[in-house]
Amino acid sequence: MGPYNYPLNETYCNLIPALIMGNSVIFKPAKYGVLLHRPLLEIFRDSFPKGVINFIYGEGAEVCSTLMATGKVDVLAFIGTSRVANILKKEHPFPNRLRGALGLEAKNPAIILDDADMELVTFVQWAVARHLR
Repeated sequence: MGPYNYPLNETYCNLIPALIMGNSVIFKPAKYGVLLHRPLLEIFRDSFPKGVINFIYGEGAEVCSTLMATGKVDVLAFIGTSRVANILKKEHPFPNRLRGALGLEAKNPAIILDDADMELVTFVQWAVARHLR
C-alpha cells in the first residue's frame, strides 16, 4: 500500500526488491497521486508477464480488508499509521504467518535551500490544498 505524501520512493523501495526476489506484487496506490504511477505501469506491463505486478484501485479500507481476509497475502508492505496496520493485520485469517514491512508514524522533514523558488512552492501548495478540498 503506497503513501500519498512520498509515493515513488516509499512505494518502489518495497515493490522492486519484492520483484527481484521472484514475488508477485499487488499494489494499491494512495487515493491522491495515482496518475504519477502511469508511466511505470506501462513499463511494468511491457516488461513482466501478466499477473506479476497487479495494481488495484478503490477505497483502502474496503479493498485492503478484502485482500487481507483471503489469507493469500504473505507480506504486508504498508506505510501509514500503526492503528491502520493493526486493523489490516487482524483482517488476515493467519496473522501469525503474515510478515510485515511497515513504515509507521513517519515524519518526513524537508530541507528548503536558499535558492528555492518559493513562489513556485507556494503555488504548488495552493494547488494541492485546493485539490484536497
